[in-house]
Amino acid sequence: MRLIAFIEYSAVIIGVIAMIAGQFFALPKGFHLGVFLIGAGLVLGGIEAMATRRMCFRASEDAYEAYAGAPAMIVGMMALLVGAGVIATAYLLADGQWHATLAYLARRPAPVLVAVGLLLIGVGALMMLNPQGRRGFAWTLLVHLPMSLAGFILVASGLAGIGLGAWEWLEPLAFDRFVGQLPRKLERPF
Repeated sequence: MRLIAFIEYSAVIIGVIAMIAGQFFALPKGFHLGVFLIGAGLVLGGIEAMATRRMCFRASEDAYEAYAGAPAMIVGMMALLVGAGVIATAYLLADGQWHATLAYLARRPAPVLVAVGLLLIGVGALMMLNPQGRRGFAWTLLVHLPMSLAGFILVASGLAGIGLGAWEWLEPLAFDRFVGQLPRKLERPF
């Protein structure tokens, strides 16, 4: 097993164990440490994928060779984003600011909309790629074309999420009016 993959997996597994032990033994700092370790493992995997342009969390050197390059970079960026969010969650939990931050994000969801938009774009881009390079009419018609269409829909949804996040950040009152009128607009037939 590769040493960096062992460290990545160990950080995540020890983090999960620390979270369970923190809950079971009522050790809040143990729970926070576990959340931090999970985030650190994900960030380490993301950094590895970005630096090597090969898939992170690979147990052996020759695993996932078809996913080297652009797919590995996309997965690395997504792992960095999620890992950074988990580490930020650990710090908010440790400082006692978790509930206040959730209340703020419920009122002003721009960062959440942008982060979810970026993740949707990443997943959609991965779905549009054909890393195995399989060819043939049946494969293209039955597998690659539907996955590409679903990936395109996810990329468009991600761009819409980023746009909504930017709109909420720049014009919060207009965004609040739009969100307030949305249920009435959805109930009304065309």
